[in-house]
Amino acid sequence: MNDTISTFSNRSSQHHNQSWSQNISKSFNFVYFTETTILPSLIGFLCTTGLIGNVLVLVTILRAVKKTVPDVYICNLAVADVVHVTVMPFLIHQWARGGHWVFGSTLCRVITSLDNCNQVACAAVMTAVSVDRYCAVVHPFRLLALRTKSRTMGLNLLVWGVSVLLVVPVWLHSKVIRFPDGLESCSINLVSPSAVLWYTLYQTITSFFLPLPLILTCYILIVVHTWRMYMKNKQAQRYSSNLPRARAIRLTKMVLVLVGVFLLSVGPYHILQLVNLTVRRPSLAYHTCYYLSVCLSYAASSINPFIYILLSGHFRRRLTGPRIPGGRSAVEKERTPHAHTPHSSYA
Repeated sequence: MNDTISTFSNRSSQHHNQSWSQNISKSFNFVYFTETTILPSLIGFLCTTGLIGNVLVLVTILRAVKKTVPDVYICNLAVADVVHVTVMPFLIHQWARGGHWVFGSTLCRVITSLDNCNQVACAAVMTAVSVDRYCAVVHPFRLLALRTKSRTMGLNLLVWGVSVLLVVPVWLHSKVIRFPDGLESCSINLVSPSAVLWYTLYQTITSFFLPLPLILTCYILIVVHTWRMYMKNKQAQRYSSNLPRARAIRLTKMVLVLVGVFLLSVGPYHILQLVNLTVRRPSLAYHTCYYLSVCLSYAASSINPFIYILLSGHFRRRLTGPRIPGGRSAVEKERTPHAHTPHSSYA
């Protein structure tokens, strides 16, 4: 009887070990196929779409005769996205080759730094856009002297300068790492668990958790102010409420979309980065969620241009250059003296 139990236990143990080995093998095959085929294909498509969309945005803004303060911010976001999708083919190539880097140590450091700099710069510009929108909507006259194109350009240069300084740790620690099996991969070389912890916290705070409350606060105040003014004017019967109501609804929709895209695009990635600190043996579900978060983080570069095009009537008019009753185009109309009323590319 004891021998039978022992034999059964041994067979059960062998069967369990065999099943565990098969599951590990299946997980490894899925992870390898995803990293070398699915992920490069999806991100390659996103990069192509993002490049076309952002170049279209840049051309539309640069060809405009009268440029506005929001145009400066949109142009900076588009430049950041173009830089992002330009460096991505190098990382796609590394994924497709199973993690093997062939472009040398110097280019590894440059590409990794630019990739991280773009994340910080995009979050910083998005925060600056939120503050600018708050000033333009809630305090349009009080802070008008601060919202000039020259000051806005200077602020954006400062944002890029700070972003470059914030990625100095990436520049110092990124290198081509040679593994015992001969694989040479471009990565950030963090040699201790404490280094991984501090770098992860540093990256998530500067790129997500610090900008997020500022962005949310500004847009919430904008929506509250817009609806409050609409209700006040409606009660005073100062004008027909149809147009202001439509404008308030349009602004609310745009705010929800901008905040939603920011949350969904970079939020999952940074949250999983924090979760990764506590995961010793990543499961198949974790790998799947991680790959989805990577795709979402790169999707923002493709989505942003179409948000401007679809949700901004002023931007669409400049993109298509519609004719006006006098026979002039909208671009030509910008040259007329009465066109000095500031337009917003978000309205």
